[in-house]
Amino acid sequence: MTEASPTMQSAAGTRLNRKGRETRQRLLDIAIVCLAAGSSEPLSANRVARAAGVSWGTLKHQFGDIDGLWAAVLIELTDRSGANSPEIWPQVTGSIRERVWEVVDAIWTILDTPEGRAVETLRAGLPNGPDERLEVFPRTTAAMAGYEDAWLRAFEYFLADLPLDSDKVRRVQALIPMAMRGINNERRLSSPAELANARHCLVDAIAVYLQ
Repeated sequence: MTEASPTMQSAAGTRLNRKGRETRQRLLDIAIVCLAAGSSEPLSANRVARAAGVSWGTLKHQFGDIDGLWAAVLIELTDRSGANSPEIWPQVTGSIRERVWEVVDAIWTILDTPEGRAVETLRAGLPNGPDERLEVFPRTTAAMAGYEDAWLRAFEYFLADLPLDSDKVRRVQALIPMAMRGINNERRLSSPAELANARHCLVDAIAVYLQ
């Protein structure tokens, strides 16, 4: 759980006291649980408020609207991932393939955590078109971009000391999350051996391409 800042503010710009900060954190935790669980029920702030046993007014005071809630959730998840904390990242060594495998394996693991499932549920629940997403969920769209950018920077870190073609690195940055989501969609349909083979094939192809 991310420790709340003592100067954290409500959606209205008022300073939150200790109880207000605790309420905000509880709402974020419950929103993440709701998203991770998935449901046939559409994503909504009311669903989160019901699960938390609070009124819509309490949630509105904290986040303003559904856009503010989802944006706050993504910021919380980015902080939890450690992607914004390079000081805790591991020391990088090994071949290109070993480093790419570390990234792929990390994404594979994260996608099957409550936090990873929450992000994927949220992604799936947003409008498909970029213009509509930006119009209806401007703060969520910005926070999602921040979440993804944090992982792109982590990928760059793993390869930073190698003399690689920067254009190829950028293309691989775009490929890996998309490819891993595709393999992850097969997690419940394919055998562990098939899934491992798919990941190893992806890593082998990327390593050859980068070399």
